[in-house]
Amino acid sequence: MFELLAPAGDLKCVYAAVNAGADAVYLGLGDFNARQKAENFDEATLKEAIDYAHFFGAKVYVAVNTILQNSELKKALSLVKVAVELNADAFIIQDLGLGRILKSCFENIELHLSTQGGVHNVMGAIEAQKLGFKRVVLSRETRIEDIRAIRRETDLELEFFVQGALCVCFSGNCYMSSREYGASGNRGLCRQLCRMEYEADAGKTCKGYLLSARDISLTEALSDLIDAGVTSFKIEGRMRREGYVSETVTVFRRLIDDITSGKDACVTDEEEKRLRLAFSRGEFSKRAYLDGENGDIIEPKFNNHTGVRIGKVIKVKPFKAGLFDVTVTSDVELFKGDGLKFFYGGKEVESLGVGDPQNSNGTASFVTAKRVPVGAEVRLIYDAKRQEELSKKHRYVPVDIDVCAKVGEPLTVTASAKLTQDDGYVTELAAVAWQDGVLEAAKTAPTTDAELKIQAAKTADTGFVANAVNVTCDGAFVAKSLINGLRRQALFELREKMIDARAREVKVDEKAIEEFSSMPESEAKPEISALKVVYGERADEEVPFSKMPAIKPTEYTIGELRRILTLQNRYPDEVALVLPTFASGKDVDIIDGLLANMPELKTLVANNIYGLGYIERGYSVIAGPGLNIANDMAVEEYALAGCTAAVASSEFVRPISMSASLPIYAFDEMPVMTLLHCPFKTVYRNDCAHCSYKENYVLKREKSYRLRRIRLSECEFELYEDGKM
Repeated sequence: MFELLAPAGDLKCVYAAVNAGADAVYLGLGDFNARQKAENFDEATLKEAIDYAHFFGAKVYVAVNTILQNSELKKALSLVKVAVELNADAFIIQDLGLGRILKSCFENIELHLSTQGGVHNVMGAIEAQKLGFKRVVLSRETRIEDIRAIRRETDLELEFFVQGALCVCFSGNCYMSSREYGASGNRGLCRQLCRMEYEADAGKTCKGYLLSARDISLTEALSDLIDAGVTSFKIEGRMRREGYVSETVTVFRRLIDDITSGKDACVTDEEEKRLRLAFSRGEFSKRAYLDGENGDIIEPKFNNHTGVRIGKVIKVKPFKAGLFDVTVTSDVELFKGDGLKFFYGGKEVESLGVGDPQNSNGTASFVTAKRVPVGAEVRLIYDAKRQEELSKKHRYVPVDIDVCAKVGEPLTVTASAKLTQDDGYVTELAAVAWQDGVLEAAKTAPTTDAELKIQAAKTADTGFVANAVNVTCDGAFVAKSLINGLRRQALFELREKMIDARAREVKVDEKAIEEFSSMPESEAKPEISALKVVYGERADEEVPFSKMPAIKPTEYTIGELRRILTLQNRYPDEVALVLPTFASGKDVDIIDGLLANMPELKTLVANNIYGLGYIERGYSVIAGPGLNIANDMAVEEYALAGCTAAVASSEFVRPISMSASLPIYAFDEMPVMTLLHCPFKTVYRNDCAHCSYKENYVLKREKSYRLRRIRLSECEFELYEDGKM
């Protein structure tokens, strides 16, 4: 069974997703989800969303996927309790401290580790499973061979993004917005600085949207993902409107159904066009990182929706004061409400909504207050007619209705429908409504079977559609108001039974909740000292022997590590090796080979959950800054996992209050981004065979950033504030 998972920023998007055929929706609740700028949900709208989805057999996953401070844990717990009581199916979280609380307070709660958790290899997946997660939302950078390996080695459900925006930074480790504006992406407040225009100086000056990633559309990779073991196909877009949700779900529903039925499913030209109209930044990335870095991640020309090219501007003339009559060639007929963008010289120059267009022989004209240049390329970014069609999509539950109308007996209306559970087991639910009193014989014309069938089949906007209507009638008179009222009652009760039947059984431990909620916040502050980072590019100032330096090499080779140890005049057992934030399966093999050749090295810094896997191999593992530890309970969880120390999140000022569990460090130098694409391919448009890497790469906007390359099986890059590395 494969799941199509859709985004929902509001109730309209829930309806659109379910009606278009989504198997599940994910949404945000309260202040602790990674899309705080979306409308999101309160208790009333969440109940409506869950009931609507469950009626049609779809699920609802609630995102509580930000990192949390101590003062926020109790509020987050109360929000989750509300959602549990409203029968939410699962919770998407990033913060392991919150996960620890939820596991102790709710028996049988289903937890999904957010893509912000950064699982991308077998080691990380195994650790997630040990921590109690049923599903991991794999990072978008995960390689196809690593997905296969995770499927072989774990029992986890695997969720993967197949459509929508792509973060340029590795999942969960973007700190640029936080560093510049105090608006953390890990807190749902990202300022999207990656979408800004930058200038790169790397021996060649290049200006453009150099950090703006293309949207992904993995329609051509679906079969490979299914074969690899992905079970849930996720569409990004909780900030998008219901038309986007409906369109993307419609296309992927058809593709997944065709693939699972054995058909050779390919996206059609029309579907491709509709996906681009729904939202696209230039060309789609068709496989993203599945096969490794392929050079098509960044779209330096565009940072926003570009839609579909339909023609060009051929005439602009004054119409009235402040208005212009614009004529364009167009491959499509334009309609009132359509949205257009105009590009000139490769840059967006204007956008507008079409008022009352006049179409004639491949051209269209309209009046607008915006003067656009003759010769500009015209792109359709909003198709009003298509959006109207999508708004009419509805999903229905087939219902059988039985009417018994016998003289001297109460009129009864029975509504029944089949319900399929997760395990494929099919049950039949029924609801019966009957009148007070009994039916009398007709004095003149008895109600006919045909008349009763017409009334019984009127399901209106209940979500049901009459499948079979059976009537037993022996000459009684049945008032239309009576049959209509009983039909409505039976359908309402059947709907409630179907919703209740799909309620997830989660036991709430009120005592555990009360104990946690009544815990006073510790005022004790741990002694925090900086964990000095030593890089491989230069001989850093000597670290005092009272402190253990954290070695961060540019290459994970025995030769490079020995070179740095010599510069620092240290032995292997006197340093900690910082593991790379991202490590594909091939990279892990390289790291393991390095460790095998330096058995005296026993301390590691883990910036990703996979690093915890080295604990059972006998290593002392420090929970590093990339794990975004911001509360006491998270420290406790890493202590229970076997970590020997923890590094506090760089996004808060001394977030940890408890000093007993683990020693707490601060990392003295942190990258603002970890990049898995090659910035030099963006600037020089070459490939790895003609590497153009320059050590003096500087990226400029309001601030300057310097690039650092790390080499394993492939290159990854870290972006630092200039002068901070």
